[in-house]
Amino acid sequence: MISSLPTPIKGKADWREYKAFKLDNGVTVLTIHDKESKTTAMSCCVNVGAAADPRSLSGLAHFCEHMCFLGSEKYPGENEYKRFLSAHGGRSNASTSMHLTNYKFEVLADHAEKGEQAM
Repeated sequence: MISSLPTPIKGKADWREYKAFKLDNGVTVLTIHDKESKTTAMSCCVNVGAAADPRSLSGLAHFCEHMCFLGSEKYPGENEYKRFLSAHGGRSNASTSMHLTNYKFEVLADHAEKGEQAM
């Protein structure tokens, strides 16, 4: 079940539409619809970063960040996902800080559904 959350406050000049909700697994989602944009983007922020690395495995969070883009069920080949995004006007990136890891991508809106499958 998806629980609706209050609509975020926005400025008067902001033409975008915002919706917030929480998934059954506890993940909070914010969607922003911009009818003027030709691309779709998605970001997923995980509440774990380098500070969670065990002393014996320094760099583990950063290593895992890189592993996430190397293959998946939908895109099993190495760099297949990045090739899909690149072929459809998109790109992906990720970053690890002390307490968070963020994964993001953007792709031309016509190909957004396929791009979302990897996140």
